[in-house]
Amino acid sequence: MTLEQILERLSVPAPSGVADGVALGTGLSDGFGVFESPLGSVVVAFNPLGVSAVDLFTKGFEERFAERFRRPLLEARPPRDWEDLIIRALAEGTPGALPVDFRSVTSFQRLVLEQTAGIPRGETRSYGWLAGRTGRPGAARAVGQTMARNPVPLVIPCHRVVLSDGRIGHYGLGGAERKRRLLRVEGAIC
Repeated sequence: MTLEQILERLSVPAPSGVADGVALGTGLSDGFGVFESPLGSVVVAFNPLGVSAVDLFTKGFEERFAERFRRPLLEARPPRDWEDLIIRALAEGTPGALPVDFRSVTSFQRLVLEQTAGIPRGETRSYGWLAGRTGRPGAARAVGQTMARNPVPLVIPCHRVVLSDGRIGHYGLGGAERKRRLLRVEGAIC
C-alpha cells in the first residue's frame, strides 16, 4: 500500500466551521462549477486528481454528491487550463486531455469506462461489445451496472452504449429520453 493510499484512508470530513477552500485539494472536498452541455446546465466536480463527477444542475446536486462520494462540494473555479478542457469534453463527449478522478470506481469499472471513452461521437456500441473489450465477454450486465454508476457522464459517453438489439436502454443522467436526445444530436440515431 502506498503512502497516498494510507493517507487517503485517514481522511475524514472537515470539521464544521472550517473556512471554504481550506479543505479543497486535500481530498476532503471537491470544487464544482456549472457548465453548459448538450443537456443544458450541468455541475462538474473536480479535485487535484481530475474531474470527479458530472450531474444535472438541479436542486439537491450537492447532497447527491456528498451522499455518493462521502465528501462535500465547494463552489470554486477549476484550474485555468482545465476550463477549456471541461467545455470541450462536454461538447465532444470524450475526456480527451481532461484528467478524470477514478477513485470512486473499481478497477474493472475503470477499464470499462476507459473503453467507453474511446467510442467515437456519432457511433454506438453494445454492452456485450464493451464486455468483450475488457476481456470478460460474459460481463455485459456488469458493464451495464458500470454505465449506471458512471461518475462523469457526458465526459465519458455512456450514452453511446446501447442494448445488443439496438434499443436505447437506460440512462442515469435523466432517463432514456435524454439519452435518445444526445444520440440524435450526435447523429447516431434518427
